[in-house]
Amino acid sequence: MKRLCTVVIAALSLAPGLVGADTYVATVRGECSDDSTSYQALIDFTPTGGIFGNHTGTATVRFTLENTSGLIPFQNPAVGNPILTAFYFNVPAGTGVLYSEARILAGSTVYSTGAIVNGIPAPAGCTVLLVDLIRTGFYELTGNSSTGQYGIFTNSIQTENGVAAGLVDPEVFVACVKQGDVFSPLVIGGQVRYTLMLSGLGTDLDSAGDFQMQCSLVSGQRDPSSFAGKFQATGVGGQESCFIGIPCGPTTATTRSWGALKTIYR
Repeated sequence: MKRLCTVVIAALSLAPGLVGADTYVATVRGECSDDSTSYQALIDFTPTGGIFGNHTGTATVRFTLENTSGLIPFQNPAVGNPILTAFYFNVPAGTGVLYSEARILAGSTVYSTGAIVNGIPAPAGCTVLLVDLIRTGFYELTGNSSTGQYGIFTNSIQTENGVAAGLVDPEVFVACVKQGDVFSPLVIGGQVRYTLMLSGLGTDLDSAGDFQMQCSLVSGQRDPSSFAGKFQATGVGGQESCFIGIPCGPTTATTRSWGALKTIYR
């Protein structure tokens, strides 16, 4: 079964051209299983050395992700709240990418039925974090292409064990009380920050905003995109998933229609 997915980009670049750190905010929106889905990526880019003019630049990049899809309250039959399980992005050819940390930020809710992810136990229960919690092993950096109809991305950060440890909208939990159905043994309601070290950078990626101009390779009639995400455990009984993506380009508001994929999550 295929659905049309309308994708909107809303992005803001702050302090462009500065030598020090700058930030870029990208929001991806689309339809998934007849419900609106979205996520926000805050990108912090800090040059750390080298010469960008001769492709020896280095930088620390932090992606802070939050699921902003909104709440799907309890229904009968049960409809799953979208779980963001993968974030796709691009870097120029020849760029070295090293993943160093995943940090669940203070104020986030961690809900578990007693899952073990990549050998790391998440005891059953619900906790609102008072301090950051480092859980690098919950996630992995991969250099693979997205499935579905969103072209090929150079890299993705995704949950290590399928749907477990994905992000739900913080509205799904109020003081650790679920407000809607979640089909996963472990979810994060809040923000997770991923730290990466980049090397071999040139002037085509020397600021946070330059990520928007890095385009995926695509086939057929699909437009190239700079960011995409995968949502799983959506729809009735949590039996559907879909992709949403941002078209490449400098515009701040662009609409595209894309194909969406119905599948059972792994």
